[in-house]
Amino acid sequence: MRPVKRLLSALLLAGLSCLQPATAQNLPSIVDMRDASLQTGSPEEVAAAESSLLGRHMFSLQWVSWERFGTATIRRGSNGLEINAYQALDGNYVKLDGLIEIIDRRHFYFTGNVVTRVSYLNNGQACERSGTFLFQAKDARRYWRMQPIGNPCDNAADYIDIYFKR
Repeated sequence: MRPVKRLLSALLLAGLSCLQPATAQNLPSIVDMRDASLQTGSPEEVAAAESSLLGRHMFSLQWVSWERFGTATIRRGSNGLEINAYQALDGNYVKLDGLIEIIDRRHFYFTGNVVTRVSYLNNGQACERSGTFLFQAKDARRYWRMQPIGNPCDNAADYIDIYFKR
């Protein structure tokens, strides 16, 4: 029995040495950016916020373009408020798909998937994120920006913005 245990231990150690550490490039980043200090607004405020969110919005990632915007479409679906957003230019793109939970007129949570691809970030590979992210419109800004802004696949700040309807 002892030689068998030694053999199994050797095989286990050999197998472990072949494992690669998980990196942002081979494992999607799953996060939950809920902020306990944010309180859901009154029913009237949430209804007003929903009204302002429903429909089509300009959508952008600064690495793709701030001149040629994409589109974010928010609609009421069977699971709540659903969002699909996409912007692309010259092979670079950002897309997000998921659900929205309204906090108030300046804040909402997005739960779903975010994919960015920029030729000069992350060796030109797509960066995928899944989880719950906070979108907030600070001060007098006329857009909601995804938080955190840090790109988990490269040393860069991603400004993923959904603009107020005009």
